[in-house]
Amino acid sequence: MSPSGLPSAPPAFDASADSRADLGPDVATAVGLFLMEGLVLAVVFALWVASWITFDPAADPEPDRLGGYLIATGAVGLFAVLAVVAARRMHAVVTLWTQAVMAALVTVAVLGGMEYQEREDRRSQPAPAPTWPEQAGCRSGGDSGECASTGG
Repeated sequence: MSPSGLPSAPPAFDASADSRADLGPDVATAVGLFLMEGLVLAVVFALWVASWITFDPAADPEPDRLGGYLIATGAVGLFAVLAVVAARRMHAVVTLWTQAVMAALVTVAVLGGMEYQEREDRRSQPAPAPTWPEQAGCRSGGDSGECASTGG
């Protein structure tokens, strides 16, 4: 009972107090962005793999260098970071977390791609030539057994 003696109704439903009231658009945005970015990353990866394909059986194809592909992948990561900032400003929690995960995955992919390219570059470089014209032998005047312990 209210102080006036009349019965009072329970408070009306307040949708603004329920944090899940506007979750639908947030989830739809999160899923849409994640799928779009995943599709772009799949296309970039497919283009890199396609650089290996040749129909000449005598050819020994080498994959393209990863530089351009890593730049495209990094652009997707930058887009994900910008989406995180926008989602934070709009209080879109689901979008914020999915885009943060996408940015982390892209970062790992770019760093892994850079490591892979560095390893491939090191493997394709020839061994360095010796800096002296010929091996220095034992110069003590004795036989070769005398200098065996010194490597000469």
